[in-house]
Amino acid sequence: MVIKIISGGQTGADRAALDFAIKHSIPYGGWVPKGRKTEDGTLPEKYNLQEMPTVQYANRTEKNILDSDGTLQADMFKSSNMRKDAINADK
Repeated sequence: MVIKIISGGQTGADRAALDFAIKHSIPYGGWVPKGRKTEDGTLPEKYNLQEMPTVQYANRTEKNILDSDGTLQADMFKSSNMRKDAINADK
């Protein structure tokens, strides 16, 4: 049973999970970089996520990992930061 969806609000799967949660009244949350920074601009306010004090994506990802009981990573480590985050999530 899903109790809460945690998302960083990026395009693709992150936003799809948020949209699903909103549509089906599933609790959701998560952290976004300062200024609601995303890869395609600013995250719309309709997504009620908390802002980090920094613009660094890695800090946002780490906070979301720490605040969750499990993490789904759905791409094959396109960057070294994602590889590092996956290793940290395993700790």
